[in-house]
Amino acid sequence: MSLTKDEYAVYLPAVNDIYASEVTKKLNPERPFPAGLTLKDLIFWEPNTLWYYPYFLHSIGLYSVDDLPNNAVTRRHRSNNTMLGDSGGFQIGKGSLKGLKTLGKRPLPASDAVRAWQRSENVRDWILGWLDTYSDYAMTIDMPMWAASSVGSNSPFHHCSVKQLIDMTVENLHYIDRNTLGRTKWLNVVQGGQTEGDIEQWWNAVKWFRRGGWAMAGRAGYRGGLFYMLSTLLMMRDENAFEPGQDWIHVLGVSTATWAVLLTTIQKALRRTNPTLKISFDSSSPFQTGGRYEDAALTPMFTNKESTWGIGNVRAPQSRLHVDQSDVLAFPDANSPLSKVLALDQLSVKGGIWDQRPFDSVSNTLLVNHNVWVYLDAFQQANDLAEQRDVDRVPKAYLDCIALIEDLFSRSSWKSAILQNRTLLDQVAPNRSAMV
Repeated sequence: MSLTKDEYAVYLPAVNDIYASEVTKKLNPERPFPAGLTLKDLIFWEPNTLWYYPYFLHSIGLYSVDDLPNNAVTRRHRSNNTMLGDSGGFQIGKGSLKGLKTLGKRPLPASDAVRAWQRSENVRDWILGWLDTYSDYAMTIDMPMWAASSVGSNSPFHHCSVKQLIDMTVENLHYIDRNTLGRTKWLNVVQGGQTEGDIEQWWNAVKWFRRGGWAMAGRAGYRGGLFYMLSTLLMMRDENAFEPGQDWIHVLGVSTATWAVLLTTIQKALRRTNPTLKISFDSSSPFQTGGRYEDAALTPMFTNKESTWGIGNVRAPQSRLHVDQSDVLAFPDANSPLSKVLALDQLSVKGGIWDQRPFDSVSNTLLVNHNVWVYLDAFQQANDLAEQRDVDRVPKAYLDCIALIEDLFSRSSWKSAILQNRTLLDQVAPNRSAMV
C-alpha cells in the first residue's frame, strides 16, 4: 500500500544518527533475522523489499561541529526521496550543540551571548555547508524565543531580549542569503514568544527572506495551539507569503493524528493560493519509543471519542522466554509489514552474545522501523476518515474545526471570526507554548 497521498499533509519521521548508522552495518550471519531481509531493507526512504516512504527529516544538531558523517542519510540517492534538514536551532538555543565552544549550558550576560554567537562563524559555515550539500529543503538558523522565557532558564541566551534574538536571527538570514550555493531550498523559521505581539514582531523582521518556504515554530507553531497558528498563517497569507516559489510549510515537532488532519485541511485551503504548496510535520517519537524506551507503537482504533485518536505504546516483548519460543506470544501490533514477518526470537536475541540483555542494537532498529510505519499508517487512516466526514470515527469537534478552517481561509476579513471561535480552536489544539 502507498503511505502517501498528495492531498494530505506529509509526516516527516525525524531519523536520528543511530538509526542512520545502524542500517548501514553488516549483519552478523549468526544473528536471527527475518528471512529474505537485510538491514538495508530498513532504509525506508530508499526502495526496498519491505516498505518505502520517500520523505524524512534529519537534524544537524545530532552531530558535533565539523563532523562529516557517513551513514544512510548522507549516502542517500536524492532522486528517491526528499529530505528536510534541521539547522540545529534547538541545540544552539539550549547550548548543547556539540563542539560549539563559545557557548555553554548556562545563561550568559546578554551582550556576551550575542558576541559569542557572532564569533561562531565556523559553526554557521559548517551548518550552511552541510545543509546545502545534503538537504533538499533546510530550515534557517533561528535563535529561538523560548530561550528568553522561563523554560529557557539554562539557555546561554536566557538574558537576551526578544529584539536581540530577532537581530541575531536576521544576521543568520543575511549570512545564508550571501553564502548559500543554491543546492537546497530554505524554510524561513517563523517564531513566537510569550506575548501577543512577538509573532508579528518576528515576522516583520524576517519576512523579506523568501527562498522556498516557511517553518512554524514556538507560539507560531503547534505549541501555540491552533488559534495562534491559524492567526499567523492567515496574517502571512495576507502578505503573499505563499505565492508560487514559497511552496513548503513545515510545522516542527508534532506527530498526532489530530494535527495530521488539521494540517491537511490547512494545506487544502492554501492550495487555492498556491496549488503546489505542501505542508509537513515531524517528530522523533517512533525513534524515541523504539530506540530509547523499547516500546512498540500501537495502531489507534479511531472512534468519535478524542481519547481514541492517540498512538499508544506497549512494552515490546523482551525476555529470554521468547527465544526459540516465538509462537508463545504474538508481537503487540502485527499490522506493519515488518511485524508480520518478525519472529520474537529475532527481536529478543540470546543474551550474553551481543549484550547482557535480550535486545541488541539491531532489535531497537527493527522496533523503530515498525513504529515509523505505524505512525505513517495512522496519519493516513485519520486523514481518510476526515475526508469521508465519518461521524462515527471522527470526533465532532474535529469536524467542526475542519469546517471552521475552510471558512476562515475563504475570508478576506477573518479576525473577528477566529476570535468568535477561539474556544473551539483551543479545545481541539490548545496553547502549549509554555513548554519547550
